[in-house]
Amino acid sequence: MAKMTVKKRKDDVTPRYVMHKVADIRGGVSVTTSELGGNYLRDGAILSAPVEGITHVVKTAEVIAEVSATDTTIKVSKFHNFKVGDVVMAKEDSVASPITKIDESNKKYDVFTIKGAIGAVLLGGSIAEAKEETKDASALKYEPQSVNGTGYEFDPKSNVSTDAWVIGVTKNNPVPGFISEKLKGIINL
Repeated sequence: MAKMTVKKRKDDVTPRYVMHKVADIRGGVSVTTSELGGNYLRDGAILSAPVEGITHVVKTAEVIAEVSATDTTIKVSKFHNFKVGDVVMAKEDSVASPITKIDESNKKYDVFTIKGAIGAVLLGGSIAEAKEETKDASALKYEPQSVNGTGYEFDPKSNVSTDAWVIGVTKNNPVPGFISEKLKGIINL
């Protein structure tokens, strides 16, 4: 008879943000991955309202080094889904600029190089994906509706089916305040 070996492994690298899950979208949602950078959709990622039946990630990234009003480089924590060509903003109705380069060589953070400065961002603040490049009228590319409850590695060639929570509690989720305000049922401690 063959012996079976079971190995346990604790994931200490992937951050966990979702604490309490109260109410979800029944049956979950399908998330498009073709527009995502990387290969991991983290728990706590903000998901859009469905567009033709498919949800999109409302991309955000935590800033880990203060950004001055004139800087064109931004240090962000890992586990974001940005890629070159995405447009970023620090707040709505302000400046939005495209990412021209992403340096992923450091194990602890990535560095975005952007076409033009987007304004000051404090240490621990967040940036989000904008609809288009602009000097004074930035807006979110997708309207936030829910929070992803489970982290997944994904294949960029196929969509991900996941749980989407509209009422719940997250802790230290790197989300800009203007997005948190739109997620009425999600409390971010």
